[in-house]
Amino acid sequence: MPRYDVSVPAAEDEPRTLAGLFQAQVARTPAAPALTGDGGTLTYAAVNARANRLARLLIRRGAGPEDVVALVLPRSADLVVAQLAAAKAGAAFLPVDPGQPAERLAFVLADARPVLVVTRGKTPQTPLDLDDVTGTDTDTDTGTDPTDADRVRPLHVDHPAYLIYTSGSTGVPKGVLVTHRGLAGFFAAMREQYDVRPGDRVLEFSSPSFDASILELGMALPHGAALVVPPPGPLLGDRLADVLAEHKITHALIPPVALATLPAKRLPDFRTVIVGGDACPPELVRTWAPGRRMINSYGPTEFTVVATWSDPLVPGGIPPIGRPLPDATAYVLDDALRPATTGELYVTGPGLARGYLDRPGLTASRFVADPFGAPGARMYRTGDIVRRSATGELEFVGRADHQVKIRGFRIEPGEIEALLLGQDGVREAVVVAREDRVKRLLAYFVGDADPAELRAAAADRLPPYMVPAAFVPLDAMPLTHHGKLDRDALPEPDWQAQVRAAHTPPRTPAEHALAEIWADVLGVPDVGVDADFFELGGDSILGARVLARIRARFGADLSPRVVFDARTIA
Repeated sequence: MPRYDVSVPAAEDEPRTLAGLFQAQVARTPAAPALTGDGGTLTYAAVNARANRLARLLIRRGAGPEDVVALVLPRSADLVVAQLAAAKAGAAFLPVDPGQPAERLAFVLADARPVLVVTRGKTPQTPLDLDDVTGTDTDTDTGTDPTDADRVRPLHVDHPAYLIYTSGSTGVPKGVLVTHRGLAGFFAAMREQYDVRPGDRVLEFSSPSFDASILELGMALPHGAALVVPPPGPLLGDRLADVLAEHKITHALIPPVALATLPAKRLPDFRTVIVGGDACPPELVRTWAPGRRMINSYGPTEFTVVATWSDPLVPGGIPPIGRPLPDATAYVLDDALRPATTGELYVTGPGLARGYLDRPGLTASRFVADPFGAPGARMYRTGDIVRRSATGELEFVGRADHQVKIRGFRIEPGEIEALLLGQDGVREAVVVAREDRVKRLLAYFVGDADPAELRAAAADRLPPYMVPAAFVPLDAMPLTHHGKLDRDALPEPDWQAQVRAAHTPPRTPAEHALAEIWADVLGVPDVGVDADFFELGGDSILGARVLARIRARFGADLSPRVVFDARTIA
C-alpha cells in the first residue's frame, strides 16, 4: 500500500537531549536574559548555575536516566530551573500543580513512583525542599554540561524527558512518557514556524501540568529568547493584556477561549500568537491575525507537544490544523486503515511518545503498528476525525469517541463518570459537554444522591476544569430505539431552579447592577445575591466577562481571583 501522508522533508540536525540543547544556548549567549519572574531577571549563565547546582544534588540523591523526578511546584521561575536540573541529571521530570485536589495529587505521585519530589515545603514522599538548595550564581561554566561526568548512567535520546498525566477514560489519570528524541527536531522547527529570535520574550501561559508548557520552554531557551513567568493567578481579559504589554511579550501560546477574552488593544511587541488545545473560531483569526503571525497548532500529549501546525492564518474560512512537522507523518485513515479524505488521524515520527507508564495494554491499543512504515514502526491513533482539504492541509472535524476539550484541557468524561458511580446513591451516570454561550461539562445521574454532595465530591478529587457545571438528577437515562444512551435527549439543566434555591433579591443599586450582569452573562433570567456563580454554570471564562462588564459599569479593576474567592453577589 503506498504511503499517504503530508509530511515534509526531515531536518538534518542530530537529535540531542533537552539538557544539551539548553547548554548549547548558554555557551552562545551566557549574558542574555533567560528567565524573568517575580525575583527579577536571570541570565542564561545564572539559570545554568542554579540548574547545575540542583542537578548535582539530584544525582547525589540517586536520580538518573529512566528515573522520574516529580516537581510539585506552581508556575514559577523555580519550576523552570527544576525542569532543567532534572534534565541535566538525566531523569524525566513530572510537573505537578500543587493546587490540584490532594487526592488527585496523591494518586499521581503514587502512580509515577518518583525517586525524588522537589517542592517548597515538606511532602510525605522523599522530599527535596528547594529552600535547602543553597549557593550562589557563580558557576558560569558555558562549555560542557558539568553534570555529564556526574551522572550515574549515560543519557541518550531514547530516555524519557518528561512524564505528563492526562485524563483517563477508565476513571484514573494516565501518565504519558515522552523521550528526548523528538525534542530537538521540534525545537528547531519552531524557530522558523513561530519566527522566534534571540532577544524575543515568550510568555509562560500554560499550567505546568500540561505539555503546552514544554512548547513555551522550547520556544524560548534553546533560541536565546527570555521566558517570562507572570505572577500566579488566571491570565484572562485585561490582566492578560496588561502582562503582554508590561513585559513586551513577543510570543505566546493562548488557547482560543482565553484569547477570546483578550481585549483588542494595541500590542506592538506581540508578534506571534499560537492557538491550540481547541478549535479556533474564524472570528479570532479576523481579530488577531492581521499585523502578526498567527499559527494554529495541534498535538496530542502522546506526541511531542505538536504534531501538525498551520501556515500563518489569514481571515476567512475555518482555520485548519495544517500539516505535520518536519520528520512527522500524518495519516488520514478509515476503519480498515485505508487512506481516506475524511477519517481518523494517526501520527508517527520521532516525536511519538514511548507510551503510557505501566499500562502496556492501553499502550498497545493506542500506539498501533504502522502498516506504511518500516518493520516495527508505530503510529498513534488520535481519535480525532479530520478532513484533508484541496490544498493538502488537515481540518479538524470532531471526535471518534466521547473525549472533549474544555478551555483547552483534554478531558475523558469516563473519568468523571467513574468518580460519580463510586458515590452512594448513584446508580447510573453520564457526563457530556454542551455549548451555548460557552462549552460546559454537564453531569447526569440516576439515583437519590444529593447534587450538592456530588459537586463537593468532584471538587475534592478533580481539578476545577473537570468539575461539571451542573449535576442533573434523572428518573432514567434516555435511550434510543436500540437501547443505547440517547445523548441528544439529555435535558438542559434547570438553571432557574438553582437560582430559586438561593434567591435573596438584590437590595442595593450595586447588587441590582451586579445581578443584571450575572444574569446576562450566565444566560439566566434572574439571580439572587446568595446564588453561587459556579453552581449557576459559571467558569473562569464567563468570570472574565463578568469582570469586564463590572469594569465598564463601575470602573473597578478587579483581579480574576475575585470570581473564585467571592462567588456570590453578596
